[in-house]
Amino acid sequence: MSKYETPDYDVLMKEEEFEIRKYVDFFIVEYENTNDPEIRNGFGSLFKYISSDNKENEKISMTIPVIQEETEEKKKMAFVVPEKYSNQIPEPNNPNLKVKKFDEGLFGSIQYSGFSNESKELKMKKKLEAWILEKGYERQSNYMLASYNAPLVPPMFRRNEIWARISKV
Repeated sequence: MSKYETPDYDVLMKEEEFEIRKYVDFFIVEYENTNDPEIRNGFGSLFKYISSDNKENEKISMTIPVIQEETEEKKKMAFVVPEKYSNQIPEPNNPNLKVKKFDEGLFGSIQYSGFSNESKELKMKKKLEAWILEKGYERQSNYMLASYNAPLVPPMFRRNEIWARISKV
């Protein structure tokens, strides 16, 4: 059990490292900057936001996971907003941060440990895509990388996931 809040979901199917989940709506604060396509300043900007760099000057509890999404042009990184703020989310001061709703829906996921890197992520995306198709679903979104651990957590204890929004074929 983690000491950090996570978004609510139900597991509809589980096989080995794969799951089909139904997430409920939740809010994120997303870093997107066309001048920073590799999101080098993403985590720092999000960390400043939760450390009180927001219009309400309020310190916000850390949540997990940190979610990264890659489009063809750029990457985005997001922080899950704690549920207690869902009616009044502190507005970011940083113009590269936006509050967005993460809509409920079905997601396929694959979990893996260790440090994540581009080749491992590509391998996991291919495995997830094959499993989703095998189960009669199709991918409806870009892949998302969900990271659950602080940087100093040893590799064997790290939790990473690849997610994709899916629908029944």
